[in-house]
Amino acid sequence: MDNFIYLDTARVGRPSQTTFLAATDSFAMAAEEGGSAYFDRFLRQGLSDCPMWMQSRYYGLNSWRGIGGLKADLQSLIGGTDDLPVLLANRTAQLMELAARLFYPRCHNVLTCDLGWPAYQTILETAATRHAGCVTVLPLREMVFGGRATADEVVESIVETYVVQNCDGLFLPAVSNLGVKLPIPKIVQRIEAVGKVRFVAVDGAQEFCHTATELASDYCDLYLAGCHKWLAGHHPMGVGFYGRRRSRKFIDTVLARLVEAGIVDDPLLRFTEQIESGQTDSYTETVNLAGLFTSQAAVSEVIESNKPNANPVARETNREMVARVVSVAGWQAEEIDPELRSAILLARSERSCVRSTDPAILRSVFRDRGVGLTAYDNGRVRLSIPKASLTADDTQLVIKSFQYMNL
Repeated sequence: MDNFIYLDTARVGRPSQTTFLAATDSFAMAAEEGGSAYFDRFLRQGLSDCPMWMQSRYYGLNSWRGIGGLKADLQSLIGGTDDLPVLLANRTAQLMELAARLFYPRCHNVLTCDLGWPAYQTILETAATRHAGCVTVLPLREMVFGGRATADEVVESIVETYVVQNCDGLFLPAVSNLGVKLPIPKIVQRIEAVGKVRFVAVDGAQEFCHTATELASDYCDLYLAGCHKWLAGHHPMGVGFYGRRRSRKFIDTVLARLVEAGIVDDPLLRFTEQIESGQTDSYTETVNLAGLFTSQAAVSEVIESNKPNANPVARETNREMVARVVSVAGWQAEEIDPELRSAILLARSERSCVRSTDPAILRSVFRDRGVGLTAYDNGRVRLSIPKASLTADDTQLVIKSFQYMNL
């Protein structure tokens, strides 16, 4: 099908041509060089430190400047200081394991909410049980979508629950997978004015390169993100940012202990830390490095375009247009308070035949009609609003696909 609009970035971003070239050239280099001395030089210092014939043959990797270069660019992208520590990992779950171990036993009761990613919630609850700690889960989903709560009401509910439940730790998603954007800096500021906050971790998987993020404002201790969604680095790679100076030594100490004990066991995390320290051991595990190169290409492209975050005006215009379009097609856009909105829009059908359709089938039918999106139970779909202005053809494609599903 020639006509296709991709509205599923919240699941995985579509790599650009630059990222595609980095992926293909990294594979070509692996095929021709394997693990040669030239590849080692490339990995540690970057393509510019390699022979000229390599630079011309693998030009798709010209943005690679070594682990330190990638971390520096990620610091720039997240709005952090130049000395902001950055962790790279093959699996984001391992970074969440670190976060959970940093909470307990330092904290007794960590406040989270039902908008969080279920797998992360499980990791947190397991750590709490291990240390006889508590997790308080605040139900916000129904409040936001059903009750149409305002952003101020959500903040007040979080602060009140934190104080009443005697919490001393906070773990929240900056943007949930359902598109709810929580004003975490404001929440932390309000809580710290009335209570003790021992540690704050933020799930930024759906915020990173989607909405504005400024870690320099010093509102969290650990920020978790990934490179395959809104950054569109394709290969999954987890990223962890230290957020506050007060906790850096503490995080370093705990991380070193967990890695040594094999509790946080991520090959890329261990390897990149060793590369930077110059203490690579002779028996290190073979590591999947693909995410490093595609993420670097994606990061460099965003920085060079001078748009580290999406244009909020263009995205908001697109969001309003898509909401109108799906409504014209007989669907209901699930709107929330404007201050809680992100570039993720939920829509639902009221037709019983659509509501009873298996989500996998629903998603496939939409793709057959030219629209890539995510489908959930009960006839709900999730659309990731693009930052580029939608064309008339895009609009027609969306409205026709939604009308077709609602016949």
